[in-house]
Amino acid sequence: MNDHILLMRDIVDNQILDVRGARVTKVAGVEVELPAAGGEPVVRCLLVGPEPLARRVNGQLGDVARRITGGRRTVRIPWSDVSDVGPDVRLRIEARATGATHAEDWVRAHLARFIVGLK
Repeated sequence: MNDHILLMRDIVDNQILDVRGARVTKVAGVEVELPAAGGEPVVRCLLVGPEPLARRVNGQLGDVARRITGGRRTVRIPWSDVSDVGPDVRLRIEARATGATHAEDWVRAHLARFIVGLK
């Protein structure tokens, strides 16, 4: 993987694919650590979910989203789980292991049984 990545061009808003190539979601943001002794910033994790997306649109909207969701809807995918960054962000793990599919999992568990043809 390239050591120098442009966050907004190469990561944010890109599709995340799991180890099998299945779509997970899109990257809403990144969490970066600034080394205390100076040096270059280090990406710690990808942020997905409604809260980081709302924060990007507007700080106040981010606050509203956090109040609505109780601060529980931001998913952090550790950078160590990223295998490659290109047109898509590829992971070393399966989608379910990210925690980013909880909304889809809930719909599947609670609503899909009522929709003919879905399992």
